[in-house]
Amino acid sequence: MARRMLGEDPVHAIFRFDPSGSLATTYRGQGSAMGLAAGLLGMAVIDSELVNSEKEAARRGLVIEYIIEPFNATHPNTYRSVITGKSGQTVEFTALSTGGGIIRLTELNGEIIVDDLDYIGPLMPVSVIRNAQLPFNNFAGFGSLIESGSMSLSDIARDYESSIGNITEKDVNDLALFHYRIMKDAITSGLSGTEFSDRILHRQSNLIGIASANSKLIPSELTNDIIASITAIMETKSSMGVIVAAPTAGSCGTLGGTLIPVVRLMNRSESQARDAILAAGLVGILIEMGAGFAAEEGGCQYECGSASGMTAAALVEIAGGTGRQAIAAASIALQNTLGMICDPVANRVEVPCLGKNIMAGLNALAAANMALAGYDHVIPLEEVIGAMKEVASSMDHRLRCTCKGGLSITATAVKIAGRLEAGGKD
Repeated sequence: MARRMLGEDPVHAIFRFDPSGSLATTYRGQGSAMGLAAGLLGMAVIDSELVNSEKEAARRGLVIEYIIEPFNATHPNTYRSVITGKSGQTVEFTALSTGGGIIRLTELNGEIIVDDLDYIGPLMPVSVIRNAQLPFNNFAGFGSLIESGSMSLSDIARDYESSIGNITEKDVNDLALFHYRIMKDAITSGLSGTEFSDRILHRQSNLIGIASANSKLIPSELTNDIIASITAIMETKSSMGVIVAAPTAGSCGTLGGTLIPVVRLMNRSESQARDAILAAGLVGILIEMGAGFAAEEGGCQYECGSASGMTAAALVEIAGGTGRQAIAAASIALQNTLGMICDPVANRVEVPCLGKNIMAGLNALAAANMALAGYDHVIPLEEVIGAMKEVASSMDHRLRCTCKGGLSITATAVKIAGRLEAGGKD
């Protein structure tokens, strides 16, 4: 964004983080520094060299500074930034990272930007058309579409995405299928084995298959396939491979790692899997409208909890359920994850993130089957999402991805962090 505004290559960048927020403690361990360097260099998010972006920035003479100082940030993921181009011109801005790849610009070159509170974004990374005529722009409008019973979640999602992005329904289908195939590739990559020095967990995704072949597991083919698949995606993520943040990188294993084993078991087509991805994205839009995706705001209920709700809806779609059943499944899944904290060990998105992704996937499977069987979800999805936000507001900031509470501060976690900071040496 800053690179485009400058219209030239940047040569110097300063990023300030408030010590009361999350970025002050997580910007390096969770990859923000890597991403900022890549963005300043104009690298694509699927560039295989993105992992080396900071080294490449230094090689090109781009100086990047990080300063931790108080400035009364109102959001835990606040970036106060000054970017200088090679001609000497500068761009100053304040931006908020609200999760799921959503960035809100609040100040530009000294001018306050009034955020449009009615704005809702797209399901997938498409350019948004402002003032687009959408099939719905609030919960009431969405509820009317569901109650009519004439459209599936994927039908509503296609209509919504083509409207907000001014693209064809074929474009929407192609983009959803593209993301589905990335999820499949991430499973294949993880199961094949990945390597990366700066991580806690090494290869484990193959262990379920080995143990199953030796009759060492409690029998449950689908459950064990989901565990292995989610682990594989998380290992691809932790080795800096390409994954789909659905809705975030920290919860990337849940949707693909649960949906794809179900697709295989039920012998569903790619087009049906594509529609399930769209259904999941639509639930994500509803969550973003009423709460958010950033663990720094709402703990892991905002990340793995949201992923579980999205996945539950996707599973109902793939099973041939109705839109009402899909929304009921999402409600059940979210109810089961309220209050989940975010306490990553050693500032890496691995422990307990892997287990929480697996829990979220299996929770989604249970919620989907409950909804398909006709269980009463009792609390409407809109109200559950509202409860998520209320719980987030009462959650101690130490339990919202700051590495200052929970498992993050256990003796073992501190030891692991020290080892990784020393380059992996004891």
